[in-house]
Amino acid sequence: MFPPEGHLAPARIRKVFMKDQRCLLVLPDGAVNRWMGSGQRSALLFEALKTIGPTDVVVLGKTENEVPVSPDPRLEAAFFAGAASVRRVRSRHFRMGRRKGFDWVVHNLHRFLRVDKLYAGEPNVRAVLEQILTPEHRVIAFRYAQTYCLTDLAAGSGRQVFVDIDDRDDQKFETAARATLGQGVAGRFFSTFVVPKIRRVLTEKLSRATLLWYATDEDRLPIPGVTAKVLRNVPFGEAGAEAGDPALNRDILFVGTYSHRPNQDGVRWFLRHCWPEIHRRHPDSHFRLVGMGDWKSLATEFPDLQNVDYVGTVKELAPEYARARIAISPVFDGGGSKIKVVETCAYRRLPIVSVHSARGFGDAFFDALPKADDPAEFIDLCSRYLQDDDALRSTTEKLHGLQQSLFSRRSAEQQIRNDILAEAD
Repeated sequence: MFPPEGHLAPARIRKVFMKDQRCLLVLPDGAVNRWMGSGQRSALLFEALKTIGPTDVVVLGKTENEVPVSPDPRLEAAFFAGAASVRRVRSRHFRMGRRKGFDWVVHNLHRFLRVDKLYAGEPNVRAVLEQILTPEHRVIAFRYAQTYCLTDLAAGSGRQVFVDIDDRDDQKFETAARATLGQGVAGRFFSTFVVPKIRRVLTEKLSRATLLWYATDEDRLPIPGVTAKVLRNVPFGEAGAEAGDPALNRDILFVGTYSHRPNQDGVRWFLRHCWPEIHRRHPDSHFRLVGMGDWKSLATEFPDLQNVDYVGTVKELAPEYARARIAISPVFDGGGSKIKVVETCAYRRLPIVSVHSARGFGDAFFDALPKADDPAEFIDLCSRYLQDDDALRSTTEKLHGLQQSLFSRRSAEQQIRNDILAEAD
């Protein structure tokens, strides 16, 4: 049933590689959430692994148990349906919830200045994995570089190691530090000394893997002897019968997690520099902020703005996209590609984006996206598609067609499977 014969690795490889084998997926608890892009990418990996063999799952994070436990029914039902086993293992590097205040400052200083500890192996994690691993576990997959580094596992002896880098740590840390420290002495020190150290550690640790997946071509970290592939972000939802004609609507939508700093920065930029003029030109339009986290706190920061709906968390995204005319992604930094861009297209709505948000999807998609970094140009794009129904419909359908052909969940799962089978001995 999955995937079609034309997409499979050669029969000889399948026969040898798939006989009596198991898979193991290791990921942090922060990547177990279907409402976020990180969790959706985890689900892609898990679903693809299940087609190769029985798949055991280890979730690293803050838990009351430091040894393997029986599968968590809630996790298994909501996210890991069909897993051979699900275990939660304590890790000092991952924990649910966000650090705040002084705890946040101490944590980030520690991880920036002690890179060696940030990627050092955790003996208790390795001990649990050794209890789980059998000779049949010939495919081991990890979400994120740090997750892999904590285990000290290396490919070899019939074992293949696949790491979904997604967003590169050195790039994420550099943009976060730039936003926090600025361009002064502290910022330059970080860029000159800390970021290269992170890159060296990643290069050394990841050299023991079989294959690395990145979200975009631009994010590849050259590591001799290790295969690198681009696994693009793809949307999970798509337009249903309720989508309707976008030209009948007046809402501008933003979907994203509040805790992700680039999202906050982008929304503040839009509220400060774009929305007042857009609302002046189109007083019947509304800007709706949807996503996990405390988006409503921005209401006190921008008390004079009219027609801004600080919605926050919703159970389903489809109704929000259905009532929207366009959706925006004014995000100017951060690694990887922006899932909200192709998600908007999947729901048959038009994304208007920053140039950074358009990266990582290939030339055809990049060229077709309405994009601008200058506030006046961004305002004009929004205004054009708020008033020109024909342009709205034609551009929306063009992008929807590109998304369906290039960025579907099925194609991503097929690619993961094929990449794994292609690395078989």
